[in-house]
Amino acid sequence: MDCVKILQSLENDRVSSSNTIALKMIDCGIELFGRYDYSKLIRNIIEGQPSMAVVLNVASRILVAKDEGELLRLKSEFLDAEKNTVNKAIDRLKGYRKVATISYSKTVLETLKLTRPKRVYVSVSHPAREGEKLAQELISCGIDVILFEDVAYSLVMKDVDAVFVGADAVLDDCIVNKIGSFYLALLADYFKKDFFVLANKFKFLSDDLKGKYKILDMDPSEITHLNCDVVNVYFEKVPLEFVKEIISGE
Repeated sequence: MDCVKILQSLENDRVSSSNTIALKMIDCGIELFGRYDYSKLIRNIIEGQPSMAVVLNVASRILVAKDEGELLRLKSEFLDAEKNTVNKAIDRLKGYRKVATISYSKTVLETLKLTRPKRVYVSVSHPAREGEKLAQELISCGIDVILFEDVAYSLVMKDVDAVFVGADAVLDDCIVNKIGSFYLALLADYFKKDFFVLANKFKFLSDDLKGKYKILDMDPSEITHLNCDVVNVYFEKVPLEFVKEIISGE
């Protein structure tokens, strides 16, 4: 698939992580710079992915890049931000042996692969089953996984040492992550388990980007075909009062 088609597809990508979308944007920007005006496609991604802070941050940087070198430096900065966050998370979290998480966070995955807890508890994470994807990758690394339905964290939380989650955005009074994260944070608080958020610096929204950020309503048919009002969102806010620490690598 050529880069124009890739950028067109990212506007409505509801499966890929924000980091994956951001890297595809940067790589396509590098390939197309000076050869194709991709600014409208990048703005369409901003409109289509307003729930992903990384996408908003990276897209805004791509739009103002003056040359290909700036985009190359942006890619290096982005990859370093992830590495720095994982390295700090490893140092901070390596003592936890039984860990719960939710959905699919590349930062959490890399941290778990290197800290190698005894067991990881994760829900399937409907509708795209990102938790199942995370479980598959952990199993392939020889890490024991317990997989369960989205509302079943209460059945395992007593056995958990801590909760590690990613974030799609970090705001002034909350983090935003996959739906079910607030429920998980409440359970962690009830069972007195530490709740950590792993989020690189691109997850933090600047004041000028906060106005573009919003949580989208998704297709009601994913929930039901009944003639009734439906609430279907993929992300939700978790108040910072439930977060023990945000590990950003900065």
